[in-house]
Amino acid sequence: MRGNFVAAAWRLGIFLAVCALGTFVLLSVFAQFRFGEGKTFNAEFTNVSGLKDGDLVRIAGVEVGKVQSITVGSDAIVTVSFDTDDTVVLTDGSRAAIRYDNLIGGRYLALEEGAGGIEPLSPGHTIPLTRTEPALDLDSLIGGFRPLFRALDPEQVNELSAQLMGALQGQGPTIGSFLDQAAAVTNTLADRDQLIGEVVVNLNAVLGSIGEQSDRFDTAVTSLSELVHGLAERRTDISDAVAHTNAATASLADLLMAARPPLQKVVHETDRVAAIAVADYEYLDNLLNTLPDKYRAIGRQGMYGDFFSFYFCEIGLKLNGKGGQPVYVKIAGQDSGRCTPR
Repeated sequence: MRGNFVAAAWRLGIFLAVCALGTFVLLSVFAQFRFGEGKTFNAEFTNVSGLKDGDLVRIAGVEVGKVQSITVGSDAIVTVSFDTDDTVVLTDGSRAAIRYDNLIGGRYLALEEGAGGIEPLSPGHTIPLTRTEPALDLDSLIGGFRPLFRALDPEQVNELSAQLMGALQGQGPTIGSFLDQAAAVTNTLADRDQLIGEVVVNLNAVLGSIGEQSDRFDTAVTSLSELVHGLAERRTDISDAVAHTNAATASLADLLMAARPPLQKVVHETDRVAAIAVADYEYLDNLLNTLPDKYRAIGRQGMYGDFFSFYFCEIGLKLNGKGGQPVYVKIAGQDSGRCTPR
């Protein structure tokens, strides 16, 4: 009997050990126990509604850690302490956001890579508010419709339902076509999810930049509003100025049309004169060189008053003779006074 008791005790011990091991494995899986060393970080939030100790930490949907503790400071800033695997590297641009894990209100902490530096963060570092995104409170969002629900009594709801059913009766094919088209659009959007995601990310960056420059943006909008208000007050003057400018433009166009033939003739004659001057440039150059002396002599003649005194010593004609030789014919002359030969 003693042998049977020892054998039964051994079997019972083995059975209990297997049960304990299975229980430990189940607890490890369902309780999501983590073994091994990790790194601990902190993140500051303004609202962590729904997040609790033990919730998962994920990067791109992959579990990398768990939330360790949640504390509220005296300034109403919530500090979330979480740990990650040793393989996780957070940088100066890393962001933390609280996301919905399921439809019943579960949350998880998402780590994302945003714009910023690439220096690795040391364990114990805190991600500031500028790089965190608080949780969306669906209760507050749905509570916004509560006044609408209160305003409808059951009879109104029944009447609305009857009207909808009456409107949709006999429209089965049309509704089916509409649903098919909606499905096609949904599939198209699903195929473009990466592009839409990039657009949303870029739009988020733009809105973030505008938010950071809110003071300047508000000043610009205010200045633009004042400018538009001032233009509106002077709309009559602006309208008159535009009308006068239009009339002046028409008058200028008429003037240019009337002046076009004389200008063409002036340009033509100028070109002809320039050709003559270029052809006899030696004479023109000599004239320009001797002209100052002639002007000075004429100036001396007018120094006695607003008149000029001239003495004619000889008057003659220059004629073209035989063979093109010049022939000089003397008409009158004198050899006394100022004209006395020297």
